[in-house]
Amino acid sequence: MGKPSQEAEKPKISPEYMEFLLAEIRARKPKGFYERLCKLAEKLRLNPPKQFAEKLNYDVVYSGLNVTPTGVFSASFLLLFIFSFVCFFFSFLISDVALLIILAVLPIVLFWYVFTYPSYQAEVTRIQAGNEAIKLILYMAIYLKSNPSFEGAVQFAVQHSKGPISDDIRKAFWDLETGKYRTVEEALGVYSQKWVWWNEDFVRSLNLLYTILVEPSEKGREEILKKALDHILITTHRKMKAYVEEISGPISILHILGLLLPALGIVMFPMIAIFLQNSVSIPQLIVGYIVFLPILNLFFVNRLLRKRPGAFMAPDVSKHPDLPPPNFFAVKIGKVKLIVPVFLLSLLVGMITMMYGAYHFLNLGMTISSLPPDIVKKVVLEEAGINVKNFLVVTSFVGGFAIFFILNYYLRSVQRIKVRNEIKEIERDFTACMFSLGNFFSEGYPIEFGIGKAIDEYRRLGMEKRPTYGFLVRLYETMKNFGVSFKSALFGERFMLIKHYHSVLIEDTMRILADASEKGSYFLGTVAKTLSNYLESIYTIEDRIRELLAETRSSIKMQASFVIPMINGIIMALSAFIVNMLRILAEMIGKIQQMFGISLSRMAGKDLLTILIGNYENMVPSTLLQAVIGIYTVEAIAIFSILLSGIENGIDPVAKDWEISNNLIKGMALFFLIYLVALFVFGNILTSVQP
Repeated sequence: MGKPSQEAEKPKISPEYMEFLLAEIRARKPKGFYERLCKLAEKLRLNPPKQFAEKLNYDVVYSGLNVTPTGVFSASFLLLFIFSFVCFFFSFLISDVALLIILAVLPIVLFWYVFTYPSYQAEVTRIQAGNEAIKLILYMAIYLKSNPSFEGAVQFAVQHSKGPISDDIRKAFWDLETGKYRTVEEALGVYSQKWVWWNEDFVRSLNLLYTILVEPSEKGREEILKKALDHILITTHRKMKAYVEEISGPISILHILGLLLPALGIVMFPMIAIFLQNSVSIPQLIVGYIVFLPILNLFFVNRLLRKRPGAFMAPDVSKHPDLPPPNFFAVKIGKVKLIVPVFLLSLLVGMITMMYGAYHFLNLGMTISSLPPDIVKKVVLEEAGINVKNFLVVTSFVGGFAIFFILNYYLRSVQRIKVRNEIKEIERDFTACMFSLGNFFSEGYPIEFGIGKAIDEYRRLGMEKRPTYGFLVRLYETMKNFGVSFKSALFGERFMLIKHYHSVLIEDTMRILADASEKGSYFLGTVAKTLSNYLESIYTIEDRIRELLAETRSSIKMQASFVIPMINGIIMALSAFIVNMLRILAEMIGKIQQMFGISLSRMAGKDLLTILIGNYENMVPSTLLQAVIGIYTVEAIAIFSILLSGIENGIDPVAKDWEISNNLIKGMALFFLIYLVALFVFGNILTSVQP
């Protein structure tokens, strides 16, 4: 995918600065398979050409990988040599042309992947830095509004963020404390050249915040803070707009490669399995559809999503005390709370569901491999029958596979999605709430009285069900009944009201308000309105981005929840219909021959149906073919759901799991309904033409 703007071009940096950054990276131990592989292969000392070495150095610096150009180049050739030898050995054992081509291409693909991985990882790190930059500038602006300390603002922002920029800032502060640098501006300036490529707008906003320390007027400082945040938000919107325009091409390619061409291939599946069984390797075609094609599409989707600019701040549900650990599901039986592993439970239910279908296919495989051709013919025709038994076999097998995926993603997300959505709702509503509080405090009302006025406003507007209303009521009653301060009610060990609202963003902003409350209600009102304005700016940009993504999202959702299941459901029934139509055609031709006394029904000892279809022992049973189409349908819906969630929400695991489970539930319900209706329609057609 092309770069959206010139900002993606890596800036030229001095050799001294390059060596400084490389030395920092090499100071840590290698971690991960890729870094260890390159470290091991570096002993071969295969040095890349000069132009490649220079580019690899840049990629290493911007990706943070602890590797060297020599290590990357050596690892690439090491895998090329090993896999070339292995593939050459296996080529003597394989006669299939398609597999031989795959074996020839595989070593080259691995070489390319290993060699270009630092470049790809550098791009990924740049996008991660973009996701992090908005939050860093927001927290710094919030802190500087009430505390005129740039060093404190940077530390506050880093405490509540994680990512490549935060890691660099922590290292800069360590160097500052050890006396390597004299000021925080000098320490941060060391990394600015690298941050320019990661996110130039972050560096520009950071430079704007520097100037707040020398701005004498309150109005001037306010304008600087607003300009710093607006700059990074507006440029984020511009980047997302360019991204949306640019992904239309790759999404169209994915639509063709991942949906249209496979669908056309699936349409041909029954005919290929019947008429070209001796020319085409059906088992390889099946493996290609349910293994290699989904892997290729998933790889393409992940590459597409990794280049998405950061735009939204995903709600953090990790601090919620009532949620089970990741990949576990909490079940309460009486007073006992059980923590169930999601994967094992999903696997167990899925295997039980598909047991009937799996047993049938195992028995079918042994039958076909051991019986004579005449009986195999009878078995294959029975497998193509449109009846309740075959329907249950296919539904059991495909349904079990689908249930495993649905339960796995549903149970991982169902308890978290409610908390996530509540946090999103609270954060949205909290923006307006803080503005109302800010107005009342700015008018000179005492803090407790101002909160009471805000509660009355919610009641007048009929918003008692809003989560923020309950928060204000609890805060007001705690302050009034126990005579404690605003800060003690929120964060004191006795009450700790903030623990009931598990939003990192709200907790951080409320800490700022709690500190400001000690300086009087008027100052608290100014800070509250400023925070409200900052957050409103973020949500305004978020809404604009959602508008940009609306058309793309609706198109992908239509494919995942309707187009894929509808097409594949019809094709599943079609595979059995074709075999039965050929059987009926052969029977009708045989009767015509008998009527006219023509003995053409036997040729070379074969009946007419055998001549039309071929050897039954080589033919894929219709039920097995339908099961393959069903499995591919589950995989295709899941992959398109990952793309849908990634484009809309970015890196948000809870939203992704929920999107996959919901689309699978709706899509597979439609799929089985279409399959059942198509079987009924085709069955009636066969009955009407039956001789």
